[in-house]
Amino acid sequence: MSFPRVLVTSCRELCTRAPRTPYGTHRDKTFGNQQRLLRIGIAAAVLALAVWGIWAYLQRTVMWNMLDLSVYYNAVDSLKDNQDALYTSNFGTWKLPFIYPPFSALTFFGLVPMGFAGLKWFMTVTSLLALAAVVWTSWGMLGYRRSAGRAGATLATFAVVLWFEPVVWTLEWGQVNLALLAVLMFDLGQPDTRRWKGVGVGLAAGFKLTPLIFIVYLAMTRRFRAAGVALGTFLGTIGLGFVLLPSASAKYWSDIAEINNRVSEQLPVGTLNNQSVQGMFRRMLDSESLSSMLWLLCCAALAILVMVAAAKASLAGQELLGVVLVGVLSLLVSPISWSHHWVWVVPAFVLLLHHALRLRRRMWWYATAAFLAFYGTWPLSLDVDGHWDGGQKLQPWGLIWLAPRDGKRENRWNVWQYFVGNSYLFVGIALTVLVAWWVLRTTAAAETGAETEAEPADVAPRPRAEKVAAES
Repeated sequence: MSFPRVLVTSCRELCTRAPRTPYGTHRDKTFGNQQRLLRIGIAAAVLALAVWGIWAYLQRTVMWNMLDLSVYYNAVDSLKDNQDALYTSNFGTWKLPFIYPPFSALTFFGLVPMGFAGLKWFMTVTSLLALAAVVWTSWGMLGYRRSAGRAGATLATFAVVLWFEPVVWTLEWGQVNLALLAVLMFDLGQPDTRRWKGVGVGLAAGFKLTPLIFIVYLAMTRRFRAAGVALGTFLGTIGLGFVLLPSASAKYWSDIAEINNRVSEQLPVGTLNNQSVQGMFRRMLDSESLSSMLWLLCCAALAILVMVAAAKASLAGQELLGVVLVGVLSLLVSPISWSHHWVWVVPAFVLLLHHALRLRRRMWWYATAAFLAFYGTWPLSLDVDGHWDGGQKLQPWGLIWLAPRDGKRENRWNVWQYFVGNSYLFVGIALTVLVAWWVLRTTAAAETGAETEAEPADVAPRPRAEKVAAES
């Protein structure tokens, strides 16, 4: 099938009013040797946490600063005196702007009495628990029932994904990425029959606007009640902000573009750490207008392809695949996707590992190992040119950091540095497009085959339900 025909066939199927099979009604998979797997998982998780804790302690001047958390803390603390300063001042060690919606400030406000030292411990424990919850939910979305085996698999996987570069840097910066991911995964992993499904998506969108894309996903997969609940919850967070922080809310929602652009005053969009499509074009082109135009065109093409494929995957019963596709798409099309935002590699890794375990083919094991090596973190001492420097702190760098960074060094990359410095993005786009095309092609082929087989419908036996009705 040609690409246009596959896309048209898929869109036509999504536009039908045919009922979908409710997600979350079957949990029929399990792991073998459950008790043994549980013991291995516990040992692996304890060892991984011990190694990470020792490393964080030895390099605490770097790995315990939590510079982003200091922005949140100082910004929210300023609300005690003047809420107008929330979106007009800079905060934290690096003097960065606070750009999240007012609801996020309200969420953090209740944590201010902990003090910054207490908040660092709270965010660390919360992020680690959230990481385990994401892995647990991912296995559940693949159809694994609650059992000792699933707990063991969760702990063993946790011990591995703890060393992904986005995860380590989320912990080091004191970021909220893992907590938001856990809320999204928990909500989307609920059965479609749950009346409150969508609340988590709405809350996450109220905290950070990027998760709004999942409301579109729920609507495209014909889960209109969940999409409505998510949208209503999101609007509720806006209303709560206007009630409790009226001045700050008015400033944010009237000048949202200007507020978000304030980040580029301190951290340019074209810096290495921004692994988004717009970041790539800014590093490649001197013209801001041309890079923005190419970014919009590229994002439009990616959004159509990936959203349709994600919806088709969901309708075919592959819910985790659909959610991961949408999550990665949100990273690609967002104006800014720092490397620590790429925590969507965690459920993607679970998905790869699941196929490796079920299919037992070398190709899947090689792919899983390569994925781990590529997005993993490595203890390196690097300078701003990506070279080894023994005088630098031993930090958890990913492979992208082997390219020169900061001080507009990104604009002087050679061909090799260009591919290394954009590698998160390039690999993410390549895998997403390939998987999306595979989903569209296989589902379209299945539908065509089903239609062909269903042609002699006049002579085919009636479905059992109709037969019983006729006999009665």
